[in-house]
Amino acid sequence: MKSLSSTLNFAFITTLLCVGVALSSCGDFNQNNSHERFNTNLIDIPGTAATGENTDDKTSKKGPVIEMDELEFKFGTIIAGRHVKHTFSFTNVGDSPLVISSITAPCGCTVAKNWPKHPIQPGEKGEILVEFDSSDRVGSQIKTVDVVTNTRPAHLTLKLIGDVIGPDHLPSDLNR
Repeated sequence: MKSLSSTLNFAFITTLLCVGVALSSCGDFNQNNSHERFNTNLIDIPGTAATGENTDDKTSKKGPVIEMDELEFKFGTIIAGRHVKHTFSFTNVGDSPLVISSITAPCGCTVAKNWPKHPIQPGEKGEILVEFDSSDRVGSQIKTVDVVTNTRPAHLTLKLIGDVIGPDHLPSDLNR
């Protein structure tokens, strides 16, 4: 019993010493031992950092601004197994380069196949190709693709909307 108690005491003391050393080393590494903060005046990258100006103003074009031609594409009614492809077009209407950092879809049946991997300069246009595989998907469909950019807000969602009928239907069933 005594050895368990001494082991616990040793572990407790060792832990206290480690915490004490860690806390005492948290100091200013400035050679002058002054407690000045870093100067952040130079950290102002218009495409990514806040500039201190009112960012709620929708008319402001500071930084990159993505303007989509459309956020939704309605593909109507299709027979299961068909692939729907749609190209979403956009323009950078801001005043600095637009970067698309990622495009993801929560469902494996919807994939973004092509988009610009390079910065889109102000005034330039771009396209995002999205494909939906309707195999084993019957019923009303709303498929989303999440786009992350260096704009404000940084996220936008593209949608493919339509209905999928079973493969046993005839093409004439689509006209209803």
